[in-house]
Amino acid sequence: MRYLGWLFALWLLVLHGCAPSSQSPVSAESRTVLQPAPRGVLQVVFLDVGQGDSALITFPNGKTMLIDGGEVEQGRVLVRKLQQLGVRRLDWVVASHPHSDHIGGLIEVLRTVPVSEVWDIGSPYESPVYRDFLRAVRQARAPSGGRPKFRVVRSGLTLEAAPNVRVSVLAPREPLLQGTRSDPNNNSIVLRLDAPGGSFLFTGDIEREGRQRLYAARANLRADVLKVSHHGAANGTDRAFLNRVQPRVAVISVGAGNRYGHPHRETLALLRGVRLYRTDLNGDIVMRLGSERKLQIATTRTATAGSTRPVARPAPAFAVIGNHRSKVYHAPDCPSLPKPENQVRFRSSQEAEAAGYRPHTCVEGE
Repeated sequence: MRYLGWLFALWLLVLHGCAPSSQSPVSAESRTVLQPAPRGVLQVVFLDVGQGDSALITFPNGKTMLIDGGEVEQGRVLVRKLQQLGVRRLDWVVASHPHSDHIGGLIEVLRTVPVSEVWDIGSPYESPVYRDFLRAVRQARAPSGGRPKFRVVRSGLTLEAAPNVRVSVLAPREPLLQGTRSDPNNNSIVLRLDAPGGSFLFTGDIEREGRQRLYAARANLRADVLKVSHHGAANGTDRAFLNRVQPRVAVISVGAGNRYGHPHRETLALLRGVRLYRTDLNGDIVMRLGSERKLQIATTRTATAGSTRPVARPAPAFAVIGNHRSKVYHAPDCPSLPKPENQVRFRSSQEAEAAGYRPHTCVEGE
């Protein structure tokens, strides 16, 4: 009965104030609980995994794709949410890039849920979390027995995940970018999902150099729903990019009270006029495209009117934080912490030193 009521409420509600569009209309927001997608419906759930990214696509034929998984400590939470969503197997797991806030939670998923295929950018990256992720891939089980297929993906790859539903890889392309502010971010896997009545753009953490390469390749960036890059950081979005995407709905995957100040005010200003959802305020965000080709949206929490910052949650606890450029590690409260894109998290100073890092003066106590 709860499920029927949820659908009935969604079909009755109509979005006010949207400009006419040749694409599907968007429903007004409703409240929901996580539950399996109905057969024949495309469902995309942007999962609240704190300061990280994770999204589950359930295709109309029942196949599933999980894009990213948040930090390591979010793994069990993520597995429970997948169980609520009726996921018994995953056809594709996509690691957009090797930063821990995108792949950490996937380690527990790979240990728990049978997986057919894993997508990765295939770029060498020194990180204990990435090593654990690759180890989990090697040890994971496929639904039919054996091990999952490990695929290094590049732009041009397309996947017909279901009839009339296509996933296209827009980035990265060869050669991978080097010498940027953050090479892992700029080489993120960027995916476009096209289905009857709507489209989605998943951007990982791409920054300026990654966007410019998409422009040069004349990638089709137009999409109804945009997963905003880099948790709403100022370097993840600009006006030129939004002019190309022209989203009607945007989603920021971000942790409440995070230490980085995400989403940045510059990004929020650019997104004025776009219907915006945030996992720190709205919780899990459920979007569906059914036979009526109407984008239905429901969330597990309702943001307080006018709220911009939720109550802070404790930041993830790590023993030390390294700088992958300088090979120096710091205490978590060190005033000289490296920029977020250069950070590598270690569970102990011994682990950092085993990886070739040396202590900063804030660790030595000088």
